[in-house]
Amino acid sequence: MQNFKLLKSIVERQDRLRTVRGGDEGQTVFEYLGIIVIIALIIGAIIGTGLANTIANAITAALADITG
Repeated sequence: MQNFKLLKSIVERQDRLRTVRGGDEGQTVFEYLGIIVIIALIIGAIIGTGLANTIANAITAALADITG
């Protein structure tokens, strides 16, 4: 029974801290936006360096090996 009381007090304290700090709401949107920007930069770098054609040719050759 004492463990239950301790657990309950810990959970209540965490809820109070979360309420005081305002939580993490809205942070997720910025994290997703950051990931999208990084992916766009990587894709732009691949296209800009001409690496896209090399990748496409390698995929085409691999598919030809599988189906042929």
